[in-house]
Amino acid sequence: MTIRMPQPETDSAGPGWLVTFADLVALVLAFFVMMYATQRVEDGNWQAMIQSLSRSLKVEPTALEAPSASRNVALRTQPQAIELAYLEALLNNVRDAEPALAGIVMHRLEDRLIVALPGDLLFYPGRADPMVGAAGRIAVLANLLRNISNRVDVFGHTDPSPVAGHIFESNWELSLARAETVAALMRAAGYPRPVGAFGLADTRFEDLAAIGSLATKLRLARRVDIVVRSVRERR
Repeated sequence: MTIRMPQPETDSAGPGWLVTFADLVALVLAFFVMMYATQRVEDGNWQAMIQSLSRSLKVEPTALEAPSASRNVALRTQPQAIELAYLEALLNNVRDAEPALAGIVMHRLEDRLIVALPGDLLFYPGRADPMVGAAGRIAVLANLLRNISNRVDVFGHTDPSPVAGHIFESNWELSLARAETVAALMRAAGYPRPVGAFGLADTRFEDLAAIGSLATKLRLARRVDIVVRSVRERR
């Protein structure tokens, strides 16, 4: 008769000392990480390591601008681009409240709001120097637009008739000079961002084909458009 002695049970989790040893190793690693984090990294050694890695990987290291608190605050406080529908509503209120802006015409497209100022609100025929009251009209618009960061451009237009007088040789020069004058008046009124100025002469005259009255069509043809984009100014 054979008597079998009971076998001791095997601990599947492993010896208990192994868990204690793993905890000790983790604590030692954490200690050295903390010690390294408190040390000051020498810039020379750091740059040498970057150059060595760059040569090995065949890449050019890129220097990044160091962050500054003042710059970060400026970015947070910079005005944001606003919805064109909201801006159109604001401009309508300004136009209703300012008799000097009664003649402006607004047209909103998907990506821009066009504020058209007929030429007789700003300039004498054939000239690009502002008439009396023109600076005040532009200042009202500039004071509103200065609070947003949407991109703003200025476009000068003329009718197809040859340019009057002897100041400008062509409608192209007249339209550009008028656009530059409006841009300068905006800056003089305190508008802080870049304003692009462009002359289109009579190239957009056909856009007014739906207007039945020839007098109204010619009046709107001799205009300056302040175009507000839906995107933020990044120039």
